Formats: sequence, C-alpha cells, structure tokens
Amino acid sequence: GITRDLVLELARDDGIAYAQATIDAADLDQADEIWLTSSTREVGAVTRLNGQAVGDGQPGPIWHRMHRLYQDCKARLRQGADCHDD
Repeated sequence: GITRDLVLELARDDGIAYAQATIDAADLDQADEIWLTSSTREVGAVTRLNGQAVGDGQPGPIWHRMHRLYQDCKARLRQGADCHDD
C-alpha cells in the first residue's frame, strides 16, 4: 500500500538496503526484525511471532532508524515540504 511504498522510498533515500521477495515461515523464524506497515499504525515492529521473540524481543535498530525517518517525513509534510528534500 501507500505506507509500504513510502517506507521503501525512505529506505532507498537513506541507503537502507532492502529486497522484495517471497519468504517462507521458516525465514520469519530466523528474522532479526519484522515490520508491518499500515496507514493507521504506520511502521510497526513485530516483537513476537508464534509465541517466540523476534530478535531480542524489542524493536530493532533498523526499525528505530526507519521510525525516525517516517516521523521526520510526516513533520516535513505538515510544514509543506517534500520528504525527499534536504
């Protein structure tokens, strides 16, 4: 959706590597970080999956970075600027 597209743009602009691929449930079990995006919840860190901690059970460092980028983008949009301006 729209939020996912924005997150990918912000990641690209900030040099955060990402790939889009089909993954198996076993891949999720091995993930250091898992996120969900939505218009109402923005970028959410998944800290537990199937009763098990994801990573160390806390939002990870890349999520924190993306959350900051997303919040900065929202602030810029409220001021009438573009998220991609320097």
